[in-house]
Amino acid sequence: MNKSVILFGAGASYGSDKGIPLPVLGNDLFDALYKMQPNIFSNVNDKEKQILKQDFELGIKMLSDDNPHMLPYIQRLMAKYFFQFVPSESNLYFKLATELKKRKWYGSLITLNYDRLLQISFNAAYTNNSTESSKQFINLCLPHGICNLFCESVKGLAQNISFSGPNVTTNGPLIEINDENDFLKRVNEEAFPPVMCYFEPSKRTTSGAAFIDSQRIQYNCLIKEADRIAIIGLKLRDHDTHIWEPLKTSNADILYVSGRQSGLEFENWCSEFRSEKNNEIMNSYFFDNFSKIIEFLTEE
Repeated sequence: MNKSVILFGAGASYGSDKGIPLPVLGNDLFDALYKMQPNIFSNVNDKEKQILKQDFELGIKMLSDDNPHMLPYIQRLMAKYFFQFVPSESNLYFKLATELKKRKWYGSLITLNYDRLLQISFNAAYTNNSTESSKQFINLCLPHGICNLFCESVKGLAQNISFSGPNVTTNGPLIEINDENDFLKRVNEEAFPPVMCYFEPSKRTTSGAAFIDSQRIQYNCLIKEADRIAIIGLKLRDHDTHIWEPLKTSNADILYVSGRQSGLEFENWCSEFRSEKNNEIMNSYFFDNFSKIIEFLTEE
């Protein structure tokens, strides 16, 4: 079994193609959502909007304390935003999947992103027909969930139900929805959001809480057992202890690709927590290090 792992953060999706719309980074997320549906934020005052612009995670934390009933509405809007992005054949996710398939790489993918770019790319590259799923070939771990996964156990029309976001959890059977019309009907009419963690420091969730717990257990196992970990587009956030604590104790060789500033922050973190281990830090981005990533993951 291949024990190499790729861990993707928001920077990977943001930098995965050129010249076409892609998911924005956190600091631009409020503007993107506001442009889609400004009435969702009608009860948010100017000070709160400014915080959401400057630090979206902090802004959502503030709203979860002051107005938690807003969060499911924002969460459903976020799902609509992330669902719309589909990779082209020039997308780096698709190119990465294609190159890894050629080299018979069958390791594990971990993504912290809500979008489907990775999922669609690896499904296309690793399967031969539309009825197959890349899950037969590649292990995909979703510690923060994804925009097109829904929990089937509890349902209710949005117009009839209001609840306090992170304080409510559901569990039960899950369904993946990829048809755009079916997705929009579900996310527009259903009160409960997809299986996505709220974009706040604690990364709590309403729908499919047990699934998220299982994915985090799987994440821990994958990081612990890995011999190589490529980290792409993931900014160091100390409060995300469920992500960074396992990396501290992992004995894997790590290749870190996330730009110069993030690289410096990661280097300092490694000096404190991984000084005796093999850490290679590339002070540039996904596109610049594409061949290096392939080599790192597939070399004997």
